[in-house]
Amino acid sequence: MGRRVLGRLLLLGAIAGAVLALRKYLGRDENGEEVAEVTFEDGSTRALAAGSAEGRELSGVARKLVELGL
Repeated sequence: MGRRVLGRLLLLGAIAGAVLALRKYLGRDENGEEVAEVTFEDGSTRALAAGSAEGRELSGVARKLVELGL
């Protein structure tokens, strides 16, 4: 039972960290278009415009998580 609770807490912490990172990196570029910048563990980054398929998907997930308060 203790391992199950610990696993759930770890998962919840990972989700909360992802939400905070998405909130921080979800912004708007100089044209007013939403841009999500993802930073990977090795330090590399990738910016996704909201108009791209990947950007729309990431923006939608980020908005839903923010709405849920996670």
